[in-house]
Amino acid sequence: MKIRIGEKVYLQKYEVAHILHGLNSFPATVIDEVFGDGESNFFFMNSPADGFRFESVFKNPASVKWLMEQDWIVDYDEYSKMPLPELEALVERLKAEHDAGIDEFNAKDEAYREKHFEEVSDKFHKDSYKISSLDDLISARKGKVTFVFPDGYQGKTTPGASGATSTPKKKPGFFARLFGRGAQ
Repeated sequence: MKIRIGEKVYLQKYEVAHILHGLNSFPATVIDEVFGDGESNFFFMNSPADGFRFESVFKNPASVKWLMEQDWIVDYDEYSKMPLPELEALVERLKAEHDAGIDEFNAKDEAYREKHFEEVSDKFHKDSYKISSLDDLISARKGKVTFVFPDGYQGKTTPGASGATSTPKKKPGFFARLFGRGAQ
């Protein structure tokens, strides 16, 4: 998921990993910002919970523009306010559309499938990833997953299963992240 604060975009680490390993193309500025600044963008995950941290910061205008144009990267603020039953219904609808699209593509003749495989595969991959992210948001809303928000995030917090709200947490320092201290 992504959150935009001013001229910066914060991504959860899962999105960064997906961009780096799952996409065929993305702006070089994304690589520069993930690996180019040392401490502030040091990227690794100690546990699955680390993937839900909005710690990857993108400031380069080209990166920000590209990330905001990627509809498959869920905008937290857009979906976090959606009532839970509506969000669950949306996910079910997206899953049904995704499965129907795969069935439709598989029903095409072999020549069509070979010619359009890359573009269709990319679309299905991104759709699947969006569905997975929305499932994670549902899990967070039910208190099963904890998101760690960036410092300065002023958006609304999401009620958990108990009715309590999750609050933004301070990012641990470089050495805490390096040696796994303070990781959830």
